[in-house]
Amino acid sequence: MKKFVWTLFLTTFLVGCSPRLSPLYRDYEVTVEEGLSDELVFERIDRGLKAAGWSPIEGITANVLATESRQFREWGLYSIEVELEVAPVSGDYVRLLIHPYRVYFTGKRSKIPYLRGSLARSVLKDLHDEFDKEGLTFIGTAQSRDKAVLK
Repeated sequence: MKKFVWTLFLTTFLVGCSPRLSPLYRDYEVTVEEGLSDELVFERIDRGLKAAGWSPIEGITANVLATESRQFREWGLYSIEVELEVAPVSGDYVRLLIHPYRVYFTGKRSKIPYLRGSLARSVLKDLHDEFDKEGLTFIGTAQSRDKAVLK
């Protein structure tokens, strides 16, 4: 019984101390206007990224707008850099993909498979406001929308 209680205590403690993680994407709803084309949505995305301090570049495919890397953290042995990709989805939504990397002092890069809440806030703090000005309303992630429905 003692072992069970200690195991339960330790598990509860570790769960309470674990970082809050979120998915590597965010969704935005496009304010629909008469005759809104994908080209106009790309213009909105481009203006929003530039206004938030990102440098847009050509994406890997024609339907994606990417950004250059930006450094967000410096931890001594490595720094954290983030790149973004933004893609319209069926004209009604825009998906923002967040690509965080650890860049070690040796120059080696490794992808971070999750997004800590503090990094997400740093990356997205200006972007939400600027996208909103461009008619791209933040609607969260699938997880956050599911939680809202279940409440």
